[in-house]
Amino acid sequence: MSDNQDEPQRGDSEVMEVDAKVGDSQMDGKGGYDQADALGLYPEDPSSQGRQQPAFKDLKIHVITEIADIRDDEFNSQTYKTCENVGKAVIVSNFMEGYVPTGKRDLAIRQYATGDCVKLENALRRIGFQPLEKDEDSMVYKNLTKSQFIALYSKVAKEINYRPKGQEGYTSVLFFVMSYGRSGLIRCHREPEEKGDHPFVEQKHLQEAFQPQNNHSLALKPKLFIIQTIPEATSEADAIGGTEVTTTKRIPREADFLTYACDQYCIKDNNVFIDSVVHVLNNLAKEKEERKPAMEIQKVLIRMNKQYKDTRANKSWKLPCVTSSLTKQLILF
Repeated sequence: MSDNQDEPQRGDSEVMEVDAKVGDSQMDGKGGYDQADALGLYPEDPSSQGRQQPAFKDLKIHVITEIADIRDDEFNSQTYKTCENVGKAVIVSNFMEGYVPTGKRDLAIRQYATGDCVKLENALRRIGFQPLEKDEDSMVYKNLTKSQFIALYSKVAKEINYRPKGQEGYTSVLFFVMSYGRSGLIRCHREPEEKGDHPFVEQKHLQEAFQPQNNHSLALKPKLFIIQTIPEATSEADAIGGTEVTTTKRIPREADFLTYACDQYCIKDNNVFIDSVVHVLNNLAKEKEERKPAMEIQKVLIRMNKQYKDTRANKSWKLPCVTSSLTKQLILF
């Protein structure tokens, strides 16, 4: 099967609408992110010239928070700002209940996925994470096509205000993905009219959408990604298995991201990776309810890796990988 998927060019209508202005501050556009960069006063990074990008239909971006609004004490702090609201959480689960394979060589249903989603959402709610929209009952988005997946992460990354003026903001945003795939590649569903292989979405495109030049309110907010891409099983295989700016605060584009990823097949009677994550999240929720001191995120990930290591049925399974560009300590609550 071929893994190469053509992506359409960005259209002329997909233009960032910016309602802001810049004063006479000195601005250096090399290697980082600042107000001028966000306003598009500098040309696109030459390294991205000619790169094909996914199209976002009818998507217009509005700048909703000014970087200048970030207080100096937050900018200079050694820890990320902790808000009463722990964060927004989105769970994407593909190839689960509701998906129907169309042939013997098609990808199998992940029978265990429904239980994983229930356990995971319950644990995240106990800690204090909220669904994307207040009127939504669930954090879970099931069986998304490539266009639906792109539209969803674009909305999460670009249309939500994570630090509304005069209101309590959000400590972080969490994007959780469970699907088939491999390192750096996430399988999505075919469009109804499509034939052939199910398409991939590159993980880097998902994370690039959350860079703060796309949404000022995500500046200095930790963007957390937990991604499980299981090696593929076919249905023949074991299926179970406007403000004046006077100073420039520079924030590197790649800063404030954390990714926790597992691309190992780790299914026995249950999904060992998800169960390890849920086990640690539930323990954290219990500690929060008992008003015990909260842990820094790196210690949380160490707990998750230890739990996975101690419970994996096959000792040859490699441990999940942590990739972090966080620049401060992160305490969720």
